[in-house]
Parts: sequence; structure tokens; C-alpha cells
Amino acid sequence: MSYVPTRFIHAANLRLDHQPQGVATISEAAQHLLEDCTLHSFANLVQCCLDQSVDFLLLTGNTFVESDHSIRARIALIDGFQKLAAHNIQVLVIPGESDPLSAWDLQYHWPENVTFFSPGDHERFDILRETETVATLQLFGSAPAKTYQTLKLKQRNQLFNKHNQRPLSIGCMTPASSTTAEESATFELDSFSLAVPDAFQNDDDSSEVAVDYLSLPKGTSHHTFEMQPGVAHHPGTAQGLNFGEYQKNGVTLAIVNSEAPLELRRIKVAPVRWLPLELELEPHTSTAQLRQQMKSALLSRKPGKHERLWMVCWKLSGSGSLLDALEDATQQAELTSALQQELKQQQLSQLEHTFKLEFTPIQQHRESGTELTDSYLRQVESFRTRFDAPLERLISRAGHLDPQWQQRLKSIAAELDEVQIFNTAIRNGQSWLNISTDEEHHS
Repeated sequence: MSYVPTRFIHAANLRLDHQPQGVATISEAAQHLLEDCTLHSFANLVQCCLDQSVDFLLLTGNTFVESDHSIRARIALIDGFQKLAAHNIQVLVIPGESDPLSAWDLQYHWPENVTFFSPGDHERFDILRETETVATLQLFGSAPAKTYQTLKLKQRNQLFNKHNQRPLSIGCMTPASSTTAEESATFELDSFSLAVPDAFQNDDDSSEVAVDYLSLPKGTSHHTFEMQPGVAHHPGTAQGLNFGEYQKNGVTLAIVNSEAPLELRRIKVAPVRWLPLELELEPHTSTAQLRQQMKSALLSRKPGKHERLWMVCWKLSGSGSLLDALEDATQQAELTSALQQELKQQQLSQLEHTFKLEFTPIQQHRESGTELTDSYLRQVESFRTRFDAPLERLISRAGHLDPQWQQRLKSIAAELDEVQIFNTAIRNGQSWLNISTDEEHHS
């Protein structure tokens, strides 16, 4: 079946002017970049719309965070929408959880190219290029199931233009219809048909066709699911705001050709990349060797077009004197300073480094350990992995403590770094219990 050619960009979770979380002490230049990163990513998105000559921009939720009360976010939106209006590019705004329709201040005179959709709206909306319908959009939310009618072929035929082409049909699931925890698990298994309500799916009547493109409200992670026919997609987030949002950041360029119905391309617009890197240290690893491993890990990543800052988190595991020394912030600073010097001639973005250390038992790197040490480390590892909150578990098992002391210790434990505590326990055990077999027999 032939389609009306069109191009559009789909973006979600822009969270304009929302600030990154979990950032340690960094340079002043990096701080400024982080504070403005979502605003820069939106400016890059607007420019991308112009460069790609799209017909419309689809924003599906969390464009800003209402509780931030950000004036800068509003100014950025107005400026960006006006630039798109100057090139006849429409903006279609679907409210999200953090930017409900009421937060958009509909009394303000937004540029004429902007259309807002109410979560209760389920009428099909025609997206026009001049006088030609290039796509249709329909919301799927919390209204009764009878409103979720898919288009009959004969109804779609009425939308054909003079070239006997039909427009792409877009469906948007609003947050009100987002899935339960059990259904979310099915999404992760790529079993999209199991998670979509029956009303979205084809029945035995072969004359019914589902939407060609279904927008999903799926948080900050990028998702694509094949449907029969069509595709369900969520672009994730344009700009990650912490180390948990480092995968597949970007916006989606959708290209519809007359014969090939849909091609999706991920476009990176983020100025800041969050980059967790894992390295394992042997007991004999030297500083020079570690620096070389870190250099290789960084150079294996290609900087994006708009990236100006890499927030790097080094997850170092293993054992040995070098790992012990890196618990000291001064040693970390000396290591990264030397690394920066070696990378000076490379075309990389500005780098900011943080460290997470995880100590593993020494006997994993040796042929044998003492029986006492082995037994102790097995118990520590078992306790650490069996429980989600091992420190709280340890406190709750302390029967000699009265309830008031238990509550005070639990509140303190919530603020402690469990990894660092277990690292210390492992090292102390290896140091204190590393006695010979003869000593074990006579103790």
C-alpha cells in the first residue's frame, strides 16, 4: 500500500532545565554545562528539525517538570517553537506526568504552529502539509474501550489523496493508560502484543488495520517493538540526567516513503554523555597499566556531534595495593590528571571523573587461601548477595538492641555506602585472618 511521504521527529522526556542528579565535585566549566544541558539538547533538537526538513515535531510527555517552575524552560520552548513556525513546522504536544496540560498555561498565546492534545481527546487529528494530510494522530488513554476503534480499510481509503496514497496513522498512548508492573515485564521480553490492550489489536476481521506507529509512555529508556502491522516506539530521553540514563539517548527521526512505510533513525542531540566504564584490576596491576586501560576504554568511544562533556564513572573491581590506594581522593586526582595529559592531543570532549571501587577476595587471584579466610569471605559474600538491604538486615537481627536504638541505626544505615562497608570488611578479614594452617590448628 502506498503512503504519503513525510518526515517527523519524535522526542520525549526533554525535562527542560531540570538539573542532573548524583554529581560529585566537578569543575566550574562542567557545572555550567550540566546546568544547561537540557536547554542545549532542545536547541539542538530544533536545529535538527530544520536540517531534516521535517513536517512536524511530536513531543510525547515530560517536556518540562512542572514542579521546577522554570522560567528558562518556558523561554526555551517559546523561542524553539517560533523558529519552527518560521519554517512551517508543526509542533504536536502530548502532555505527560511531569507536564500535565494545566501546566502549559493555555491562556498564553503560543505560536500558531503548536497544537496541544488533552488526554481525554480521542478524535482523529489530521496533520497537514499545506492542504494535504500527511499523517493522522489519535490518542489512546483512559476512555472507554469503545473509543479505541481502529480504522477500517474503507475508512482509510477516504483519506487517500489524488495520488492514491494514504497518510501514516499515529497512535499515542497517554500516561493514563500506561501499563502495570506485570505488563512492564512483558515489554522487556519484547512481547508487545501481550501488553497492549485488546482494543489496540486486530481481531478476526481482516479489514481492520492497527495504527502504523504507536507512541509509548515508557520512561527514559529507548524501546522499539514490532507490531503486526506497524511499530510501537518510545525514544527514551534526549539528554540523560544521571549515570542510570546513559543508554541510547536521543530523539527519533521517522521517515515515511511512498513504498517503504517507516524508517526510524536515532539522532543524538545531547551535549553531555554519561559514561560508566568497568575495569578489573589484578593484584599486580600498576598505575601505568591502569592508565593505559582507562585510555583505551575512552578512545574506543566516538564522541557525538553535539557532545561537549563526558561524565565518566570508573567502576574498578579487584584487589591489590593500587585499588587500596585509590580509596584516597588525592590518588584518584593524580591518576586522572596524568590520564588527561596523555589524552591531551585526542579529539575528546571535556572529561569529568568519578570512581566506584569494589574489592573482591584475594583468593580469587591466588591458588589457595587459608581455611579461616575462605570461610569468612564466603559468609560475607553470601550475606551481601542474599539480601537487598544487608545493613538493615544486620541491624534487625541484633536482638540485644532496644527498638529505639534499632530505629536510629536504620536511619543511619540508609545514608551509608554499603559497597564501601563491605569492601572494608573484606580487606580487614583478609588482613586479620590470613594465618597459616599450623596456626589454625593450634588456635
